[in-house]
Order: sequence, then structure tokens, then C-alpha cells
Amino acid sequence: MKPKRVVIIGASACGAKAAARIKRLRPDYDVAVLDRSSYISYAACGMPYYLEGKVRRMDDLLKTTDGIVRDTQYFKDLKDIAVHTHVKACRIDRENRRIMATNTATGKSLTFDYDDLVLAMGAAPKMPPIPGASLQGVHHLTRMEDTEVIAREVQNREHGRAVIVGGGFIGVEAAEALKAKKWEVALLERESQLFPGMIDFEIAAMIREHFYEQMVETEFDAGILSFEGENGQVRKVITRHHSYSADLVIVAAGLAPETELAQAAGLERGETGALKVNAQMQTSDPAIYAGGDLVENVHIVTGKPCYIPLGSTANKHGRVIADNICGIPSTFPGVQGTFICKAFDYAVGATGLSEAQAKRMGIDAFAISVCGFDKAHYYPNSQIIALKLIVENGSHKLLGLQAVGKGDVARRIDVAATAIRLGATISDVDDLDMAYAPPFSPALDVFVTALNVAQNVKSGMMKPVTAQEAKKLLEEDDSVLMIDVRSDLEFRRAHISSPRVVNIPLDELRRRIQEVPKDKKIICVCLLGLRGFSAQRILEGAGYSDVRTLEGGIFLWPWKEDLD
Repeated sequence: MKPKRVVIIGASACGAKAAARIKRLRPDYDVAVLDRSSYISYAACGMPYYLEGKVRRMDDLLKTTDGIVRDTQYFKDLKDIAVHTHVKACRIDRENRRIMATNTATGKSLTFDYDDLVLAMGAAPKMPPIPGASLQGVHHLTRMEDTEVIAREVQNREHGRAVIVGGGFIGVEAAEALKAKKWEVALLERESQLFPGMIDFEIAAMIREHFYEQMVETEFDAGILSFEGENGQVRKVITRHHSYSADLVIVAAGLAPETELAQAAGLERGETGALKVNAQMQTSDPAIYAGGDLVENVHIVTGKPCYIPLGSTANKHGRVIADNICGIPSTFPGVQGTFICKAFDYAVGATGLSEAQAKRMGIDAFAISVCGFDKAHYYPNSQIIALKLIVENGSHKLLGLQAVGKGDVARRIDVAATAIRLGATISDVDDLDMAYAPPFSPALDVFVTALNVAQNVKSGMMKPVTAQEAKKLLEEDDSVLMIDVRSDLEFRRAHISSPRVVNIPLDELRRRIQEVPKDKKIICVCLLGLRGFSAQRILEGAGYSDVRTLEGGIFLWPWKEDLD
């Protein structure tokens, strides 16, 4: 009996993972991998860090943990996998189970017969229809070839000017990388915030403010009119409101799944436009599997199709595909949109749904923002981080968490991701037995504190007001009074600029309570929220009927320019 023939198109995360596991499970199978690039099985998420200089050699992105470069010889010698580089798949003959391909280096036509086929071509970077996009110096940053060219341009110019189009992962990481090389950087985003559609405004605003501190110029709601050049080289980026000098442009405007080959073969696409697969990662043709950035997934929280391309997901897809090809029943449950991103000294991450996403989907939910320390507050280098919980009304299930700050954000995102995956309510996890020691956490972890605050909101004891709501009230409602209960020194250093803001330190509030008029709508504010909540309870105990707490405090106030 002939061994099963498996052909895999695409040698990056999903394809390489599937190929390696198939050979581990069934060494007798004949596995061939086709890729149009000369680079295979590389760490694409590490490319910005190579540009920055934190990864010293580009080859390091191709190496195993043992320091061996994953090239065609590596796959042949160690895994008995035939990897064909510079080979572009041109057509799938489903009836005869055959791939027609071309060697792009020689022009030679090739055919590959399969019993099972795996599509792992990934996604292509989107290029908005901007005049001048073909100028030299305009690049994407999605493939190793892009990294190679950009690195060469950066190295050839000691202090250049870069414009980045797009404020997602790649745009943010590229901004940090180029600033590390002493370049001037401007980042343009067509939406009103960084990480649009992924996190809520006030969390993203923390990164916007940090970009200002790092001297990265930003423009939001940016309508880019053109890239302009001189002698074929990009020199300017023109928006509706500004003109930016540019020696280099990186377009990071999102990804589109490369479905052309699959569509031509009659395979079904999903609601998102990506390729549709079942839980076993099979396409509409049971002999053809697909994974990675090519396919849509089911969102675990909503149960609806979504397109969230991530390298971590692609690796999981590859394992599930390999198992099923080798006769081991395996399913992929879906994704939660979990991510973490480094932005200079800050980390920002999320899992599950944002408040905006929940509202857009008609999910009845409430949100609460809480700030606290990632370690014991007295321990050296402890840092404030901000968390935003999204909780379903009625069931009180945790639907999402966002986090931002200089401290350990990833730990809290991972705990929340686990809770959401298990369908936990806030009551299920507010007494989690989490690892505690002062170098790692407060005695009551900030995530648990956030859950307790959510319980207080649910019970009606805490009456929060968001920064957006508070700003509107201060600007429009004469009956509003904001009481800043921080110390006099804290207040003088920075406070919200408004004639409706007064300073009464918390430890003076009880004896000065007669200064607070009972006919006002009171908003209590402090640095992080805890003292504000304490003030709310003091005032309510004294008979004040309309008192609320600014959630997240001054730390999470999105408009730092409003602070005096």
C-alpha cells in the first residue's frame, strides 16, 4: 500500500507546524511543502524586533531553540519533509487531486499529486488606494523580504524620517523599532484611536499619550491623500490636514486572506471573506484542509464567525490539521481575540470582547475600569496597570478584559482568557487562589480587585462614571461638582482643568463635609479610583443622594492635555 501523500501550500506557522507533526505521527507519510518564498518557517512576529536591534541577526528568526536554521536541508535531514521554495501553486485540480505549480526562479511547470491537501498561504497586506503607493521606499512589514529591505534602508541612513500608516500591532511595533534607530517617526491612523476595533478608547489613549512622551507624532482620523516622491523615491505623505516628510513609509493597514487559489477551486468562503472551515479545519472539500491567516474562526464568546489572524492561532491550526490527517480526531474550538503588544515601556493587551464590540453585537453588558499595582506597591519597580472588565448583565459572565501599563499586563490577560474560555462568572473567579509574593503581586491581585469592584457595581454599592461621561457632565451640566480627594500636593501637580473641580483630601472630607453642597451631582476622583470610592461612600453615609466615582481615576483620564 502506498503511503499517504500530503501536500501543504505555505511553509510558515500553520504549514510548517502541520508538516512537522504529520511526520512525527506518521513517519511513513509522504509530505511535500510548497512555498513561493526563499524564507520558510520563520518567526514573523519577531521582525520588528530585528529592525529595532533586539534580535541581532535575521537568521535568528529562522532558528530552532537549538540554534539550527530551519531551511530546506533542515526539513529534509531532520524531518524527512521535502520543502520546495520559489514554487507558486497556480491551480488545484480537485477531481484528480493534483496541484499545478510554477518554479518562479526557473519558470518550470510542476505538478504535485495529493491524497490530502493543506492550504496555509496566509494573508497579504492591504494597500489602501493611495496615489504614489508604488514609489520606492513604500513598504509593508509582513514577510522576511520586507524586513530585509527595510533593515537595509534604515542601516544606510543614520537619522531618517519614517511615516507609518496604521495603528495596529505592526504599526505600533514598527514605530518603536524605528525610534530605537534614532529616526523621526509619525504614525497615521484613519480611525480615532490606536488598535481600532480591538480595544476601547480610554485604554488605547494610554498608548497614545505614551507615544507623545516618546516623541512619536500621531494623527488620527487621518485621510491620506497621496504619497509624493522625487526621482521615484518617496519624500512626503500628504493627509487632509498635514504634510509629513518621509524617507521611508511602512503601510500596516491590515491583512486580507489570500483566498484566490481556493476560490478558483470552488472552495467556500465564510461571512468574513476568509476561507470557511469546520472544527476539524476542513474546507468545503473534505480532502482539503486549511488554517492560519487564510481562514475565519468562530469567536468563543459570541459563537459567530470572525477573522483574527494571529501566529499563535496558526500554530494551533497546524496541530489540529495534522491530527485529523493522521486519523486522530481533533477539533479547534475557536478564538477569543487574545493579544498582547509591547509599545515602548508599556504593554497593552486584551481577551474576549471590548465594550464597543459588545454594544455593536447587542450584548447586554456593563464595563468597569480599575487601576492598581502589578506588584506590592512598596516593592521596587512596582507599576500601575489599568484593567477594564466587560461583564454580561444577568449571567454576570466575564466577557472580556483589557489591560495597559508598564507592569505585568500579560499575567492578568492570561488569567482572564482562561476564565472566559471556561465560561466563568465574576463570582466564580473573584476568590482565585493566585500566586502571591511582593515581587510578583499585591496580596489581593489587581485582577481580583477588579472583579470585586465589578461585584460592588453589580450590587449597586459603587456608582461609577466613565471618563467620557464625566467630561461631558463637566462641560455641559452646571449642577455637577467634581471633588478631587487626593492630597493638596497631588492636586497641585496635576488635576482636571475645570471650574467645577475642587480639592478636598480624603482625610479631611469628614470634617469639611459642610463645604459639599447637597444639591449638586457629585463625582469623586482620585489617582486610581479607590479613594474616590471611599469618598463616595462617606458622602452617601452623610445623606448625599447623587454621588458617583470616576472609574480608573486620573491615571485613566484619556485627555492628559486637560490636566493643569
